[in-house]
Amino acid sequence: MTIINSTSNKQVQLLKKLAQKKYRQQYGLYLAEGTRLVCDAIRLGAKVEQIYQSQSAYEKSPMENAVVLSDKVFETICDTVNTQGVLATIKVEQKPFSNGNCLILDAVADPGNVGTLLRTAAATGFYDVFLCNCADVYSSKVVRSAMSAHFLLNFHVVDLPTAFQTVKGMSVYCADMNGQNVFQTTFVEPFAIVLGNEANGVSQFSKDNSTEIVSLPMENQFESLNVSVAGGVLMYLSKNNWR
Repeated sequence: MTIINSTSNKQVQLLKKLAQKKYRQQYGLYLAEGTRLVCDAIRLGAKVEQIYQSQSAYEKSPMENAVVLSDKVFETICDTVNTQGVLATIKVEQKPFSNGNCLILDAVADPGNVGTLLRTAAATGFYDVFLCNCADVYSSKVVRSAMSAHFLLNFHVVDLPTAFQTVKGMSVYCADMNGQNVFQTTFVEPFAIVLGNEANGVSQFSKDNSTEIVSLPMENQFESLNVSVAGGVLMYLSKNNWR
């Protein structure tokens, strides 16, 4: 077994670079860290370029064709506190729009919110997500919080006009606190749900170009919910066949 012990090794240098968005874009790769994520990537048919394990993880449970790094070197790559000693480089896949139910994220800035929305989208049978001026979908925080949704969804990193042009002809439901009570809405498939920025909500462009503006009713004088919570409720409500 050959073990990489130097942080100057070319593969190690690449892994470190992939912590930055510009290099993820340059190489068309992103990192998936943790046993579950890597195993799901393999199981769900993601384009896994290379698997890496720390020496201690490899000795306990070796993975096929894994490149082994010393524990010390492995720790310099990971941004989690308690690493599981397993990560993989995954190729970014550019797939065409499927014409199915989709999300349009309008400047959702928090990586945790983006990841949670992706996870819920995958769980509720959505196909595509348009990310318009959002947190980077391939950042480590988004990948971790999405919990393998990256291997099930199609991502389109575009501006808002392009997103709306792509879904032209579909029903578009925009979430806004001044919209109609969503419980009085019947979602017509295929459709898009638009969710907005944590502080400012959806843009005027999204409101002007949507079929219907919907809201969740609030008690106790609350104005809004966290975007990932509101988005999750809307995605489940939209699935008429589950009612």
